[in-house]
Amino acid sequence: MTPSRRKIYLPLSALLFAGAVAAAPPPDAEMAAAQSALAGAERSQPSGDAAQMLAEAHQDFSLAQAAMAKRKFKDAKNMADRTAAAADLATAMARLASLRKEVDGKAARNADLRRRLLVVPEGQP
Repeated sequence: MTPSRRKIYLPLSALLFAGAVAAAPPPDAEMAAAQSALAGAERSQPSGDAAQMLAEAHQDFSLAQAAMAKRKFKDAKNMADRTAAAADLATAMARLASLRKEVDGKAARNADLRRRLLVVPEGQP
């Protein structure tokens, strides 16, 4: 029995397709964006939940670097994108906490001013 063309070319084309899919280019731009997002998140000095989110972003970046070392570029790209998203979220959470603190301070100051203005000195009608 001689192998037919279908028996030869079908596995060969499947093998070539698998090779093309696996040969994805390294996600250098995504890794750089993730690293930049991490640096921005660290500059925002997160605390509380934002600090926890930043720690998760660092973990994700470590996983991305490990995937790059293993030449699993698709996994590295996904983890780099996840890192950037987590770092951006940490930055936003830190900024929100800072703005809430500022608003609370101004609200307390306004309340104090209202109390002072509404106090009627004794002896006045």
